[in-house]
Amino acid sequence: MEKYSHVFERFATFDNLYNGYLLARRDKRYYREVLDYSTNLEEYIINDMNRLQWKMYETGKPRPFYEYFPKVRLIHSLPFNDRVINCAAYLQLWPIYSKSFYEYSYGSIPNRGSVKAVQKLQEWLRIAQRKPDDWFVVKLDIAKFFFRIPVDVQLRELGKPLNDADMMWFLEKAIRCDGRPLGLPVNCTDVTTAERIAGIGMQVGSLISQMTANVVLTPLDHFIKRVLQVPYYARYMDDMIVICPSKQWAWDIAHEVDQYLRINLGLQLNDKTAVLPLNSGVEFVGRRVWPHKIQVRKSTSLQMKRHLDFVMKHYSSGELPLDYCIAVFQSYMGLLKYTDSDNLKRNLIEKFVLIRHSK
Repeated sequence: MEKYSHVFERFATFDNLYNGYLLARRDKRYYREVLDYSTNLEEYIINDMNRLQWKMYETGKPRPFYEYFPKVRLIHSLPFNDRVINCAAYLQLWPIYSKSFYEYSYGSIPNRGSVKAVQKLQEWLRIAQRKPDDWFVVKLDIAKFFFRIPVDVQLRELGKPLNDADMMWFLEKAIRCDGRPLGLPVNCTDVTTAERIAGIGMQVGSLISQMTANVVLTPLDHFIKRVLQVPYYARYMDDMIVICPSKQWAWDIAHEVDQYLRINLGLQLNDKTAVLPLNSGVEFVGRRVWPHKIQVRKSTSLQMKRHLDFVMKHYSSGELPLDYCIAVFQSYMGLLKYTDSDNLKRNLIEKFVLIRHSK
């Protein structure tokens, strides 16, 4: 494996931190904390550059909040200047790590995403459908992925292509965040009340975390393709799909993947692991996929309807602005664009009416 040196030197420069600022403020330039940073831009960048070069950098205190759809997740929002620094590090590290990423890994990778993941899965289902043998789909998901990755595993995988102690110093600072415990019990059902565990987990919500997640799972990608030699395999972050021509082989793959995760990465599969017939419809990244059609999950369509009812109700009382309401509706139309859900789309269009009632 090629080793990279002098990465920290390129990272902790004024120009690179400025580019990190441009990336961090994208679509957020009128937020209060972004405006405050932009007002004294040169001073902030020089201060951050000095803190990095003199090894005085400490991650600021992140603001925790919960995301409730499609499931409850705990997210940590870093102060804006930390996001600038993380984005600057990402700009230098991404070209290094992305060289080894698996071709059919789609999560948090530019120019890929969920639409291409679903389209590739459908393409493979059609190919397998025309072949002999009884083909099966293996659906794999890692238990509490972001909250169970050991810190030492993260640093080990991030350090493999780097020959730069200074850059590893920064990465450890970024991963350990402000020192708070970030992990969760593997069987916890309520992330809002569960006791946090030190030494595992990551600060979810930054580019460094997204990049690290892909770096950690890249060895698993190569194990599945090169050692297990599965015909078709795709991954969207910790959500994995395998297509193979035997039910027994399918269960063997699930067992081998679980063993690899436990031994090499300190992780494990959750109880959602399933082996399904090829034509039964596979749930993947919010859609249900067959060889002949793609539809949104029933739970997703119900959530859309509830959300749009909420938007119409609160727009009529003046609690929501028009721009927000239109943005929500357009986002759902964009999601449905690449699915065979004409009836659902027609139903949403007919029922979505915004009327403002005067007080």
